[in-house]
Amino acid sequence: MKKILFAGLLIGIIAFGLAYYMFNKSPTKIDSMASDFQLTASTLLSSFEDDETTANETYLDKVIEVTGKVAKSVTENDKTTIYLNTGNALSQIICQLEGKDSTIKEGDQVTMKGICTGYLMDVVLVRATKIKN
Repeated sequence: MKKILFAGLLIGIIAFGLAYYMFNKSPTKIDSMASDFQLTASTLLSSFEDDETTANETYLDKVIEVTGKVAKSVTENDKTTIYLNTGNALSQIICQLEGKDSTIKEGDQVTMKGICTGYLMDVVLVRATKIKN
């Protein structure tokens, strides 16, 4: 009986330790992840405008590198959001950075890397980071 109780306690401690580790594990940094696609801002937007269903199947939840000219850079609450020009006055690529980056300025040609979360009027990349300027 003592052996069964000891084994149960040991399994419980191991399970708790594993759960604690997984809960507190930080997410993988985007710059260390391999890119699934490398596109220009206008090409990515065109894919969604032409056939949103196919574009969602292709790009949703994938790591994407997008190159374009910065239309606007906004920093609020220690987080920067970069808007890439697509050639369409109504739609842009929105790159939500994980932190603050004051080095990216309007007019800069940049390559951003992030996870595509889809399209409403704009295509959104989250956990983005600048990889080239």
